[in-house]
Amino acid sequence: MRQRFLRYTLQVPVLYKRLDQEEPAQTGTGWTEDLGEGGACLKLPTPLLMGCRLGLVLFAEPEVVEAEARVVWVRPGGQRTFYYHGVEFVQLSPPYYMSLLKTLAQGKSGEHRAFQRFPLVLPISCRPVGSDVPALEGKIGNISRGGALVLLPKQLLPRTKVEIALDVPYTERIRARVRWASDSSDDSGLFGHGVEFVQGPLENHRFLSLFTDDAGDKG
Repeated sequence: MRQRFLRYTLQVPVLYKRLDQEEPAQTGTGWTEDLGEGGACLKLPTPLLMGCRLGLVLFAEPEVVEAEARVVWVRPGGQRTFYYHGVEFVQLSPPYYMSLLKTLAQGKSGEHRAFQRFPLVLPISCRPVGSDVPALEGKIGNISRGGALVLLPKQLLPRTKVEIALDVPYTERIRARVRWASDSSDDSGLFGHGVEFVQGPLENHRFLSLFTDDAGDKG
């Protein structure tokens, strides 16, 4: 079936609640895969029934959007570790509709990130992959499912592959690639670097999944 509205690749956290169930109704979290004026594609950890009604809270930028929606299709993905859901908006109040338009305007202009960033200040050590030089001591500034802002005392070249160790017990090292580096340091002498995780989004990283997890179903 052809969509009446254009969809934009916008991945933002979403909270849902089943509106067709008696309390306590099923609730859960997930992410949008795309978003438009008429609906969205949601990535959720468990399949929902086609036709069920949902109350949605989209934690979009620059404003949160609340809407009622109906599931119109469901299909499995990733060896059935998650499920895609096509939903159409059936009720969207004028203020939230305007908030949705602001979010879509960012998607049209390319200003919106593919992955939403969350603030996280955490000490790290960072070393180019395969290098014997001492690790650089720095910190993370913010993080998303796809990458992070890393602050280091030395400027690294774009496309440098790095290994990042977090100052947190029982956490794995992270492989990443430098996408960009700032030309000058900040007041603390650190250079900003945008890095992209090369092993994929961090759904399975035990610590960072607290900040970047796709969904933790509560139902």
